Amino acid sequence: MRDDRDVTVIESDSSGGIRWFLLGAAVGAGLGLLFAPQSGERTRRDLVRRGRTLRDKAEELVDEYRDDVVAEVQEGKSKLQRTASTARESMERRLADARSRARAAVGADEVDEGDDESA
Repeated sequence: MRDDRDVTVIESDSSGGIRWFLLGAAVGAGLGLLFAPQSGERTRRDLVRRGRTLRDKAEELVDEYRDDVVAEVQEGKSKLQRTASTARESMERRLADARSRARAAVGADEVDEGDDESA
């Protein structure tokens, strides 16, 4: 039996949810600062201290990943150089073989022509 019911497909843009979440987080942080039970000066000092801590941690992560990325790039460069060298050697070998075959073919033609002239 065939089912003749209509099917409705609803497409949604999932990126809108992220924007609303970030907006809500920003508003919540702002309200938290406004209604904080400590003085504004102390809150600013805490924010500066936390910002410095966060910056220091971020710098450490950047340094760590930079070293990893440099190592990966150097390894990739070495692999690429080895591959290029191998490909070049292969092409040079194939070219030498082709030249040898061409010389042999030309030499065989000259021998055949020589046989025709003597006859």
